[in-house]
Amino acid sequence: MRSVVLALRQGGAASRRRLRPCDPWLAASSACGAHALAGHAHPACASGSTSGLSGQRRRFSDFYSHDADGGSKANPLGLVFAAGCLPHPDKVARGGEDGYFACPSSRSFGVADGVGGWADSGVDPGEFARCLMRFAHEGIRRDCHRKGNKLSTTSGLLSEGEADLHEELHTSLSRVAAEKVQGGSTALLGQLNGRTMSILNLGDSGALLLRPALRSPPGSDKPLLFPRVVFRSSDQTHYFNCPYQLGSSSTQIEEPDLVRVRVRVGDIIIAATDGVFDNLFDHQVQALVARHLNKSWSENSEVEPHLQSLASSIVKQAQRTGSQEDNKDLITPFALSAHSEGLSFRGGKLDDTTVVVGLVCRGDSTAGVLDEKHEFPLYHNF
Repeated sequence: MRSVVLALRQGGAASRRRLRPCDPWLAASSACGAHALAGHAHPACASGSTSGLSGQRRRFSDFYSHDADGGSKANPLGLVFAAGCLPHPDKVARGGEDGYFACPSSRSFGVADGVGGWADSGVDPGEFARCLMRFAHEGIRRDCHRKGNKLSTTSGLLSEGEADLHEELHTSLSRVAAEKVQGGSTALLGQLNGRTMSILNLGDSGALLLRPALRSPPGSDKPLLFPRVVFRSSDQTHYFNCPYQLGSSSTQIEEPDLVRVRVRVGDIIIAATDGVFDNLFDHQVQALVARHLNKSWSENSEVEPHLQSLASSIVKQAQRTGSQEDNKDLITPFALSAHSEGLSFRGGKLDDTTVVVGLVCRGDSTAGVLDEKHEFPLYHNF
């Protein structure tokens, strides 16, 4: 990640297309979805309209299963993961500048993007990012063991060893400083507790929470399963391409965003560095998720076996787009961000691309991912 763009390539202003806001959810959405999957039109939708809504509007519906809310004290929700990481082609030898981890046993994950500007001082930005994620993971696991199986007095949900993500980020930075590792990084941490997903974000990495839903395309009465956005994090930047970051020069950090979102069984969490979200629009990520998981959703079969291919496709597609830096006809999120601040930019932004993909599932269904030692796998690049 470059903290400052040294030069912006010339290009025409990006044209913008105004998108219609999503239509209101139908009161009979769940029933409509169930009938549509069975090949029948729900009575409320048979005429192509519902009370108070025009029949010309698109219809959306949550794809709701009998255990979608899931989770209980006896059988809390869990996360199964996959991850993908492709270093910038010029940084492969040193492993790139991103760090990540995904830990099913603590239901936690994180991504970090080392600040590339430190390389000018002879520092490996990737070492800082990876060290930060290693210490964050160790701290979260330690918190889980210390606080496990306590009931939260604020939410009434089983905390299952909820970690203080804000405190863990501060502690991890202090440990990195104690190790005298130089550099700087953005950071995103997440953890699932009960039915609540906590996400802490500092900088311009991002998190996208998706939920499979039924969607009727224009001109078609046949509903399709497509992941809708439940939550999307916001970038924290001082100005274009200069995100909030933490570094070895100071243990003081700017205030990260901390958001808690209620989740369901079947939700998909996508956590990625800016190398992904600078090159892929959210709807492109949604389309990749649909491409890899739609068959499993439609057939009510296991989703977990397809997560790794999904993660790999996301990082590969992002890097393919990023490699088109000289394509003046290509509009990317990075280009639109530049345009919004009066800067002229077209094409991709070649960078490290890292993603963690998580599937929210019932706790008893996570046993299938145990390794030969009967332990949960840990995904990381420490």
